[in-house]
Amino acid sequence: MVRLWLESPGLTTVGKMNHLPLSQTSTLYLAHCALKELFGDRAPKPFHVENGEDSGRYVRVLGYAGADSEALESEARIGTDPTIYDICDWDRLRSKPMPESFPEGMQLSFEVRACPIVRKSSAGEGPNGREWREGQELDAFLSRAWENPDEELTREGVYRDWLIRQFEVRGGAAIDPESVGMSRFSIERMVRRTHGDDRSVNVIKRPDVTLHGTLEVTDSDTFRKVLRSGVGGHKTFGYGMLKVQRA
Repeated sequence: MVRLWLESPGLTTVGKMNHLPLSQTSTLYLAHCALKELFGDRAPKPFHVENGEDSGRYVRVLGYAGADSEALESEARIGTDPTIYDICDWDRLRSKPMPESFPEGMQLSFEVRACPIVRKSSAGEGPNGREWREGQELDAFLSRAWENPDEELTREGVYRDWLIRQFEVRGGAAIDPESVGMSRFSIERMVRRTHGDDRSVNVIKRPDVTLHGTLEVTDSDTFRKVLRSGVGGHKTFGYGMLKVQRA
């Protein structure tokens, strides 16, 4: 795990250098761009961004990386634009090794900032006339509400079920359903570049949710893989980092 501090004005500079619409670009995506510029393929992923100290001058980034702080700084010294290099407060860069294993049966509390979405496997229409396309990405809550308009739903309940399903599919741990709570929710605008020659910018809206609870490790190797790869979609935007500690 690594912890670093990125200067907020510097993130704005990164956005300008990448010709991003700053009024519609989140701090999460600017941090992604900065990390990619600094560390290339060694950039921490998944990562988590939160407001830092110094009256908003810095944001704090936590992430899982395959290199320690010394190796990351060495990487940043190679070929990085000096303006980008100066965004990071190198004196506060820290890293620590994660456990080599998590014993089966270990109880851990967790927190994750997630983007709970589902991708529709086929086109369809719900009883209320809501339509969706094959392959369309939907907020997990809207997807369930459109398919079952008469069902009494809460966002917290749907997102809890979504999170539990992530671990049912991937394995590694079992979530205690009674422990899961939602501490924050918003709909965020995400700037996403296309992959064509023009590299145009699209703005999409997606749920931004922080969930917390407890889990039990069921398979150490698989759980480590989940930690390293993250939970859910849009990890490029700073979602999916599972932060854990002993319960």
